[in-house]
Amino acid sequence: MAVLLNKAYAGSAAGSIREYSAELEAALIAQGIATASTVASITTGAQTSDTWSGTAAIPIAAASVVITNALIKANSKVFAVVSQAAADSTLLRVERIVPADGSVTIYGTAAATAITLVDWAILPTVGYTPAQ
Repeated sequence: MAVLLNKAYAGSAAGSIREYSAELEAALIAQGIATASTVASITTGAQTSDTWSGTAAIPIAAASVVITNALIKANSKVFAVVSQAAADSTLLRVERIVPADGSVTIYGTAAATAITLVDWAILPTVGYTPAQ
């Protein structure tokens, strides 16, 4: 498992995702210092996807993330939002989304000082329903 720190702890910034022993993670959660996180399997930085939606992680010191996906075209409508309550103190929201053929770049408001999760979805065009 991993935890999302709600407050700074042992030199790690609030909003960062860390892995500790199960006992320590349970204690941090019980004290309200952290919440359980399932994002340990999400790789920070550029990613490849073949789905209509997902979660990306903008790494520390970066202000954007690129998602490679064959479903995305230059005229695609993509929705994205920062998906953490206690995210980063500088990268507060999605500023711009730039689709291209085969990828999309999602830009935040500033360089992240902690790993910042972004949920994204490709919106279907009018009259088209994607297969589930």
